Amino acid sequence: MLLRGIDPELKRRVEERAHRNGRSLSEEAIALLRKAIATQEAGPGRAGDRLRAAVGTAQFSPEELTAIEELRRSPDRSPPDLS
Repeated sequence: MLLRGIDPELKRRVEERAHRNGRSLSEEAIALLRKAIATQEAGPGRAGDRLRAAVGTAQFSPEELTAIEELRRSPDRSPPDLS
């Protein structure tokens, strides 16, 4: 598949995502297309179904799970003062 007319900013953003996710530009573009189609096909159904469609098979790393557990055990903090 050849895509033409992609503006430089969009290409840069996809390249950044590819680098961040350890994928080639083509692999990242495929992942984005899959996510977009799955999200669209999930439609306005239940929030959990839409979230699953958007996230796909991604999972938290052990480090992320540990950080989440630590945050759950930490005392509640005061809300920010937005005045």
